[in-house]
Amino acid sequence: MFRNLSAIEIAEGALLADIAVAFQFLATFLPVAAHFFSLLNFTVFTILVLRRGTYVGIMGMCVSVFLLCVLIGPHGLILMVTEGLGGLFLGFMMKHRFHHLPLLLLGIVGGTIYTYVGLLALAWLSGIPWQVTLESLHRSYQASLVIIASLTHRVGLGVFWQRDILPPLNSFVNLAFAYWWVALFIGLLIFFCPAVTAIYVISNSLVRLLGYDVRPLASGKLRRQIRGWRWRKLRRRVKRMKRRKQWSRV
Repeated sequence: MFRNLSAIEIAEGALLADIAVAFQFLATFLPVAAHFFSLLNFTVFTILVLRRGTYVGIMGMCVSVFLLCVLIGPHGLILMVTEGLGGLFLGFMMKHRFHHLPLLLLGIVGGTIYTYVGLLALAWLSGIPWQVTLESLHRSYQASLVIIASLTHRVGLGVFWQRDILPPLNSFVNLAFAYWWVALFIGLLIFFCPAVTAIYVISNSLVRLLGYDVRPLASGKLRRQIRGWRWRKLRRRVKRMKRRKQWSRV
């Protein structure tokens, strides 16, 4: 796997690594649109893998992490590593034209395991026991119940809340606190389902817009239907514009 990089591979890897660091700067210091630039970093590393392969992509990610640590310190390091690994995964899967379903399943499960292990490792390194975090979450839950009970009482749904909603909700939450390691994994799994899907859709659309030959999101008959729907919508807009011009002349 280890080999000497050519001059063009070094140049493109360094360029895209600089772009990733610039996007991370914007995501770190801008008060708005930070998540947008974080999503673009997935596409940057995907493009690097599509152009020069996985090995160059790994080297580019390492350069990006090094530059980020030198320029602003470890702040944003975990996010950069996450974006780099996600981009490498998407680039490898798109380059080998994997189908959408296994790609999404691997991405969702992999992202869940990565985050789950990372949270457990972070808690172990910080030395804060999970019991302290669970007690804090339980107090927040009790405080939110008081607020919800007050609001439902004001709108006349207090009896419905106390009788039909609160008992099963308490049972579910107590079960989640009792088996928090399972609840955490399931919660992360649910979170990564739309998150990975959105990242893949955005990255796939952008790389296809830039001219890379990857598997389209909609293929065959569905793609023709979408294209026909766009043309019909465009024709309707043109007709409306013509009618408005005719009415304005009258």
